[in-house]
Amino acid sequence: MKQSQGLNFHASFLETLLSNIKDEESFHELYIHLKAPIYAYSLSLLKNKEDALDNVQDVFITLYREIDSYQPNQKPMNWIFTITRNAALTKLRKKRITVELEGNENSIPFSKKEDQLVFQFFMEQLKEEERNIILLHLLWGFKHREIATLLNSNLSTVLSKYHRAIKKLKEMEEEHE
Repeated sequence: MKQSQGLNFHASFLETLLSNIKDEESFHELYIHLKAPIYAYSLSLLKNKEDALDNVQDVFITLYREIDSYQPNQKPMNWIFTITRNAALTKLRKKRITVELEGNENSIPFSKKEDQLVFQFFMEQLKEEERNIILLHLLWGFKHREIATLLNSNLSTVLSKYHRAIKKLKEMEEEHE
């Protein structure tokens, strides 16, 4: 199968993998391509590494079991991230506790450990939804319209929260310098 770079592969590539998900090789390839973004999104929602890892497993089990509910006219990443969000929200409802965000040290390359800690601190100052929008757009390359769909929000709301979050991050960076 065609190899992809990050999340820049085509929907048709994902649709092919999804349609053959019962095949071990297709399932494995889907897992290889999607485990990092599903983990990062899960972590941003659950704020706990172990819960995020559990959520990744739950998502892939759900994808395998619920493949018949996938509609070919849907965007595959939207469907996958909706499953991810729903699984995370179910997990949060079951736990009924809030845990502090733990950074994913492998998600963003930093030249110095100090830069990573500063970035983590800045991100923790944002509201949860702003943080999710920033991660989905800047780190994983989702378009604002796709983020609006994933978060069940209006495009204008996502755009305003994104711009407000970027402004906050720039102000924090200026204060830090």
